Amino acid sequence: MARIKDIAKLAKVSPSTVSNVIHKRANKVSPEIYARVEKILEEENYVTHMGARMLSKKGSKLIALILAYKRIEKESIVEDPFVSSVVGAVQLALQNAGYFLLLYSNPDMDECARISKEWNVEGIILLGAKREGYYKIREFLSVPVVSIDTPFSKDDRSYVNVGLEDFNAAKEMTRYLLSMGHQKIAFFSLTEGGDLLERRYIDSERYAGYKEAMEEVKLSAGLWHNLSFTEVERKKQYLSFYEEKFFQATALFVTADIMALELIRFCEDWGIKIPEDLSIVGFDGIKIGKVLHPMLTTMEQDSAEKGRRAVKELLSLIRGEEFLSPCEERKKGSEQGCGNRKYNDREDNDREDNDGEYSVREHICKNIRLPAKLFIGETVSKLE
Repeated sequence: MARIKDIAKLAKVSPSTVSNVIHKRANKVSPEIYARVEKILEEENYVTHMGARMLSKKGSKLIALILAYKRIEKESIVEDPFVSSVVGAVQLALQNAGYFLLLYSNPDMDECARISKEWNVEGIILLGAKREGYYKIREFLSVPVVSIDTPFSKDDRSYVNVGLEDFNAAKEMTRYLLSMGHQKIAFFSLTEGGDLLERRYIDSERYAGYKEAMEEVKLSAGLWHNLSFTEVERKKQYLSFYEEKFFQATALFVTADIMALELIRFCEDWGIKIPEDLSIVGFDGIKIGKVLHPMLTTMEQDSAEKGRRAVKELLSLIRGEEFLSPCEERKKGSEQGCGNRKYNDREDNDREDNDGEYSVREHICKNIRLPAKLFIGETVSKLE
C-alpha cells in the first residue's frame, strides 16, 4: 500500500503537501499541485490509515454519540424507537459530512470521558444526559460537546442543547383532553420518582405543562405516577393501577408512546376498551403508533431532526463558525440563548487551531427547542 512519502516522491512535493491534499486543505496548496497530487493519490489507490490518524493531532474525523440513559443490562436502549431514530439521523448526517460515528451507551460520565479520550474523538453528542453529566464531560475533555434533551436551568452557562418545547407540548395535549370533556387526567412517566419534580428533567417540564393546563380551568393536577425501567416491573405496576381503577381517571397521559402502547395492550387483555372505557395518549409520535389499532393520539416530535440539528451545531463548534446573537435566535421562533452579543469576534473566539485541538467557547449558551404537534388518533373518547 502506498505511503505518504511514496506519493510525495511521485508528485515531487513534500509529505506535508500530500497531507494537505489528503485532508482537503486546498487553501494551503496551489491548484496545479493540488490537482497533480490528487491524481496520483487516485492512481495509487491511496487509503488513509485511520488508526494512525486517530492517534495524530490532525483530527480523527470521529464523533462520539453517547447514550446516557439508565437501563438495566439486559435491555438495549437502541431498541427504543425514539433513540434509534436519533442514532440513524446522526450517523447519516456525520457520514454526509465526512465523519465517522462512535456509538457508546453508558450513564457513567467518567467512563464515557475515558473512552472518548482514548479514541481521540473530535466532538461529542450526548443523548439523554443530565446537566451534571454534560458538565462533567466538559470538565475532562476539551473537545466540543452538544447535548440532546438535557434540561438546563436558566442560571446555567456555556452549553449547546437541542431539545423540544416540552412544557408547551404537554400543555397542548392536556388542553386537548380537557376539550374532550376529561377532567380526571392521570400523568405517567418513565422516571425514577416524582421526588424529581424540583429537578431539571424532561418530564418535569412536561408535568409542569400538564399541571398548568389543569389549573387554568380550576382543576387539581394529579400526582406524578412513575413507571419502572424494567418491563417485568411495569406489568406489575399496570396490574396495581388496574386494581386502583387507574386512580379514578378517565384519561391517562403517558410521556412516552412505547409505554402508552404497553398500557393499551394491558387494558385490552383485561377487557378494558380503548377509548370507550378509558382514554390514553402518548408522547413522541413513533411510527408504530399509527400502524396499530386503535391509532395512538400523541404529541409528535421530529426525533430525526434532533439528531441532524445536533450534528450541525457540533460541526459548527468544531469549525469555529459564527453564532447568532440570542435576539436573532428568537426571531427564528424556536431557539433561545443567553447574553447579548454576536459570537464571531476574534477576541471572543477561544477555539484553538493549533494541532487540530478545540475548546468550546465558554460564553456560548444555546438552547434550541424544536416544536411538537398534536396528532389526533383513535384513543381518546369525547365525554358528554
